[in-house]
Amino acid sequence: MSRNSLVVGAIALSALAGSAHAVVFFDGVFNNSDWTLTTITNANGVGSAANGFQVPVGGNPLQYRRIRHNLVVSGPGGAVIGLHMRGTYSYNPGAQAIASINYSEDSINFVNQGGNGQGSGLVIFQGGNYYVQRSPVLVMPYATFNTWQPNAAPGLVASDFWRIDNSLNLFSGSNPDFSTSGGVMQFGFWRGNSGNFGYQTDCGIDNWRVEIIPVPGPAGSAVLALSGLIACRRRRAV
Repeated sequence: MSRNSLVVGAIALSALAGSAHAVVFFDGVFNNSDWTLTTITNANGVGSAANGFQVPVGGNPLQYRRIRHNLVVSGPGGAVIGLHMRGTYSYNPGAQAIASINYSEDSINFVNQGGNGQGSGLVIFQGGNYYVQRSPVLVMPYATFNTWQPNAAPGLVASDFWRIDNSLNLFSGSNPDFSTSGGVMQFGFWRGNSGNFGYQTDCGIDNWRVEIIPVPGPAGSAVLALSGLIACRRRRAV
């Protein structure tokens, strides 16, 4: 095989390899107009409240979104969850299936109180349903999150997200569809609190980031085939 053929093959390989790039959604400003909030409680958390709003200074480094919860409990295990959605960000797995998702945020807890904090994680809205990240649930105990800290969950797959209904029931076996059969997805984050007595939490989020890793398509297979062909021809030439 000639040197020119190897060069042409390498160029083609490079072009094909670039056809399955990750897709990244990011917000470090949190304009109020970009975000919506849906609050869900269970039966023993009725009357609880959640809110979220932009703060122009004090984030990491500047603007951030502040989330405050007031948990009102009428019985054991009262709970409240806020679903904060960035509705203008969407992805269609029908065009290219998802292999995994890397999620990260910067988190802070403003209340120095034992057991205080908020659960957090990525939210996916697909086909009229919300799916919340449950494996892992990101938390922010005050002792380690009294200043801005990175909070990340890499390599998330579909089974890491559970469907949540309007009564705050979670269904571990009902997951978003990452395949080409799946519908368009929108993204956000959730914050939640639960307990046997009422309390208030006050936390922040900055540098919200969702990185979608697509499944290699036909181009990916062509990359592997071309790579093997070049390697094979090189071995024969030696």
